[in-house]
Amino acid sequence: MSYRLFLCLWCALAAPAAVSAQSESDASAPRPPVLFDLGVRLLGADVYLGYRGLTVPPNPDTILWVALGGGYEWLNYFRDPANHLYTGGGGYTPDDTTYDRINGRFDLGIAQGLVWNERLKFNLLEAFLFYKMRVDYVVNNPAKQELILDSGLPDAAGLLQNSFLIGMSYNDLDKNDPHWKLSGVYAELSAEWAPEFFFNYSWGRADFVRLNLTAKGFLPLFDIDPSAEFNLLSAYLGGFFSVDWCGGTSIPINVQQSFGGLRGRQGLGYAVRGYEDARFDGLFKAVVNAEFRLNLPQFKIIDVFTPGLYVFFDSGYYNYIYYDEQGFLFSSGAGIYLNAWKLTTFTLYVVAPFNHPLIDGTTWVHIGIGLDAHF
Repeated sequence: MSYRLFLCLWCALAAPAAVSAQSESDASAPRPPVLFDLGVRLLGADVYLGYRGLTVPPNPDTILWVALGGGYEWLNYFRDPANHLYTGGGGYTPDDTTYDRINGRFDLGIAQGLVWNERLKFNLLEAFLFYKMRVDYVVNNPAKQELILDSGLPDAAGLLQNSFLIGMSYNDLDKNDPHWKLSGVYAELSAEWAPEFFFNYSWGRADFVRLNLTAKGFLPLFDIDPSAEFNLLSAYLGGFFSVDWCGGTSIPINVQQSFGGLRGRQGLGYAVRGYEDARFDGLFKAVVNAEFRLNLPQFKIIDVFTPGLYVFFDSGYYNYIYYDEQGFLFSSGAGIYLNAWKLTTFTLYVVAPFNHPLIDGTTWVHIGIGLDAHF
């Protein structure tokens, strides 16, 4: 695993991640017509470009979006050939749950503001519609017996997936504080539809509907010197909630292992920290994350860096629906982070999974790393 740690460190120090021009820019600064967002993977990236030059405030923005990205990924699959949760044995080793994948994606969409956020100078209430295309190719490793390739699923070796995403979002999340105290609320409701007839049968197969509700919010607690140029000591609370359901005649692995929406994430493992990424997947999932973040004194080397400490509690629920596979996950931990202003946040934490051992038998505290804040 040392090479993955090296890649995480390299990406955290060398590449910007999740730079949202719409939500993180200074509300008093001139409004650029082009929005740029960059998401970093361990070995790859997703580039988002938006154009909002069609409208002039205080009219709500009309934004045309295009996203293009890809990467080489190290992933997990925790189901046996009968499609039940893999818990060990059966001629497989814990290493057989891992696999490599090459992924590419392309999104094209429009977001139409319905209500203007006068305080933050972007859309408060927004409707959106996207066409989403993704290509997955699973890299066969003949040195091991990979569970995903033994699954017999239509998309086990690869997938071409086309879908439509429609929804609404509410955005009153302020990320402009120079001391890096987040405040406000963001919420999103969406539906994704990938019918088989929409070219979802040429490689692999997809035929599903997914519903998702996601919300997050932040509450500043204190700032001992709010007028200082650089933060001395400040703190805030954060919370995240998501619930996700999918159904259909052919639900791809990537859908079962993730939460949907504009910016989905793996789950239930990963969404609940301390468990393997994408383990405890299902057709219905829900997660709640709670964090206390303490920003330590900032320092400047080319840009402003904000170190900090945080503690968290995660909980979630998964249900495969078709089988009697359901349950809750709980974990808690603490860590440190280093945020480069408008760049990535590198996190290092220790976490204790409460009610399930890892697939290798680990039952207590272990170390995790991340390229960005969890939410």
